[in-house]
Amino acid sequence: MEKRRRDERGSAGIAETVILAPVLLFMLMAIVQFGLYFHARNIAEQSAQEGAAVARRFDGTAAAGRSKTLEFLGSLGSDTLRGRTVEANRTPETATVTVSGTVISLVPWLELRVEESATGPVERYVPPSDAGAQ
Repeated sequence: MEKRRRDERGSAGIAETVILAPVLLFMLMAIVQFGLYFHARNIAEQSAQEGAAVARRFDGTAAAGRSKTLEFLGSLGSDTLRGRTVEANRTPETATVTVSGTVISLVPWLELRVEESATGPVERYVPPSDAGAQ
């Protein structure tokens, strides 16, 4: 009789493991996936800031900002942020760079998109006024 009880307890432990192991593995993958999401978001944000800094210079252009953004993204590799696009726009007052893409996925059915923008005033020369001169 006692031998049978040990066998039943052993089979219950195996059944619990079979049920809990995939759940724990999925939870671990979800934690890593959202870590990758925040990392990709930081990459997109920093890239947009680098491009906006170039585009907003006195002699800067939207094309120069886009080029700098793509250069920065290229230096970080293409694995974390895939299918990325860069849009740069410069008006007489502001320069804006937007970076978007898809985060690498560990969970097959989960597709997370990232979009970050950086905007800043365009540097311009303002001649000194004669109001303070005597």
